[in-house]
Amino acid sequence: MQSLRLTFLSAAAFLCLSARAAQLVATDSPRFGNFTLFDGRSVPAIFVETNDSAAVLRAANDLAEDFARVTSIKPTVANQIASDRKIHILIGTLGQSRIIDQLSAEGKLETSGVSGQWESYVLQIVKNPLPNVSRALVIAGSDRRGTIFGIYHLSEMIGVSPWYWWADVPVPKKKTLALRGDIFKQGPPGVKYRGIFINDEDWGLNRWASKTFDPKFGNIGPKTYEKVFELLLRLRLNYIWPAMHPVSTSFGSVPENAALADKFGIVVGSSHCEPMLYNNVHWNEHKQGRWNYSLNRDAIHGIWEDTAKARGQYEAVWTIGIRGIHDAGMERPPNDMPGKINLMSQVFQDQRALLDQYVTRQFGPVAQCFVPYKEVLPIYDAGLKVPDDVTLVWVDDNFGYIRRLSNPVERVRSGGAGVYWHLSYYGSPHSYTWIDTTAPGLIWEELHKAWENDARNLWVINVGDIKPAEIGIDYFSQLAWNPDGFNLGGQREFLQRFAARTFGKKFAEPIADLLRKYYRLGTVRKPELMERSWALSLTPERAAQLESDYLDLLKRERSLFSAIPKPARAAYTELIDFPVHVVADTGLIFMDDRKVQLTNNAAANEKEIGRLRADLEEQVGNYNTNLVGGKWNLMMPGLVTGRYLRSWSSQVRWPWGERTAAHRQSSA
Repeated sequence: MQSLRLTFLSAAAFLCLSARAAQLVATDSPRFGNFTLFDGRSVPAIFVETNDSAAVLRAANDLAEDFARVTSIKPTVANQIASDRKIHILIGTLGQSRIIDQLSAEGKLETSGVSGQWESYVLQIVKNPLPNVSRALVIAGSDRRGTIFGIYHLSEMIGVSPWYWWADVPVPKKKTLALRGDIFKQGPPGVKYRGIFINDEDWGLNRWASKTFDPKFGNIGPKTYEKVFELLLRLRLNYIWPAMHPVSTSFGSVPENAALADKFGIVVGSSHCEPMLYNNVHWNEHKQGRWNYSLNRDAIHGIWEDTAKARGQYEAVWTIGIRGIHDAGMERPPNDMPGKINLMSQVFQDQRALLDQYVTRQFGPVAQCFVPYKEVLPIYDAGLKVPDDVTLVWVDDNFGYIRRLSNPVERVRSGGAGVYWHLSYYGSPHSYTWIDTTAPGLIWEELHKAWENDARNLWVINVGDIKPAEIGIDYFSQLAWNPDGFNLGGQREFLQRFAARTFGKKFAEPIADLLRKYYRLGTVRKPELMERSWALSLTPERAAQLESDYLDLLKRERSLFSAIPKPARAAYTELIDFPVHVVADTGLIFMDDRKVQLTNNAAANEKEIGRLRADLEEQVGNYNTNLVGGKWNLMMPGLVTGRYLRSWSSQVRWPWGERTAAHRQSSA
């Protein structure tokens, strides 16, 4: 079922309205009976009570900024009704806003199906809501994030993309603006905790944050997380595993980070190797002995207790269990499986005692998860008993295929289940962290499988540096909100909608077709996984077909680039142009190198390899230094040569990185 211009809902998620109520839609042509948001001269005042959540107050100010982006006029945001305005935007959370509760009690605000639900909201036009107010657009949420999602829903309706900052999607200016209809209701999301894992950030996000965006802090810190948190909320995501590589300042070591997350209403968690929200990659710097709970319990328990005390006041999902430092397996001893099970059971007991002692119940029972990643899964399968109220977070094989889901007994656990899934991966046997070529169709196939098998409590995806995984993140956010909103063939529909809302309806079909071909070729072979031996293994017919496909991809992209309006070209470059060039140029380099290896007359092909290499280097340079005045400088790694795919720091095993040709034979 289609709803507002920029939002989709399934029949299950859409709350039925009475026959007399018309669904709200945005229009650029105000007329009698519409709720005018901008008449060319003024905009409504925004009212929000000061006793509402600080996260709601902050988002209300974002709405004012969004109005300024669209109309060039910034509304006032106040806790008093503006005497010079007959129409208002009234914002509040049920149970926290006196006026919102009053409107609900008087029957003026329809809150059935919203009140008492998780992250639900209503947008409704109300006549004569208050003395001296003739009409108001009321945005009311069931909880703080419900209200925030309602606020950003209106932002999208008036034309502000969630990617206006992170992908530089332009905001069209409007001469007039209005709402037509009466009411829009949104019930709870399908998946409770939905979020991202910033990971493997050494060569992109960390360099950019440290030297371009926040050189004063010199690392990923509050200024960067402020932008990340806003993006999550605009995408209706609510959860994060922060950056945690050794190069990054640990999230928990900067008290402002956790306070900022609370200010935004973001739920903070931690990855499979960060128990109790503690990032142990800097453990050895503190000289507290080995990270081995059987040998050094007091020191490790002490740091967990300190973390629980410091972070217990905030909303979080606490990861329990233990692995080795960073992404290593549990240290020995214990050496045998029974010993590992006994130790992990003791860890559970000690960690949960700390949670009971120090963590607030303000947000309900203390949310906890256990992630049986890599070597931990055999420990679980050998008989480890995870407390029933802890969410089991199943994992993929690092390449997008989920290893395990709940059996019938596990499905009835009160803690439910979730999924940790990769759009980006850094590790053995080979990494892919440069570009996102994971097709939305594969995301749907695997995560909908998880949904159908009752993994519905927590979904988190490894997004690397966030850029250039914007399209994958966008699709994930919609799927996690409403897993039944897309069918098996929904990839094309999503890509068309994404292209239309980002670049305009005239580009929806050609961009969607281009991206479908891009994802198909990226599935055939990710650029990071290309190497000479792969190219040489292809049959002549297959190599010729791939070369033709790569050339056609570039031809289509170049044709589109020239047609994109100049204000949208930065966004087009970030979202479409650069990823397409990486896939096509890299593929053509290896097709030409294949010719070099298999022919005696290689000069022409080597010259073409040089041209393609120069083009790719130019693309990277343009991304880092020219786009939006150098806004993304150092975000995009260059053409790192990896001699061996098992080298974790490799991106592509470029042919010029090979010491000798694999083999050469006569073309005859």
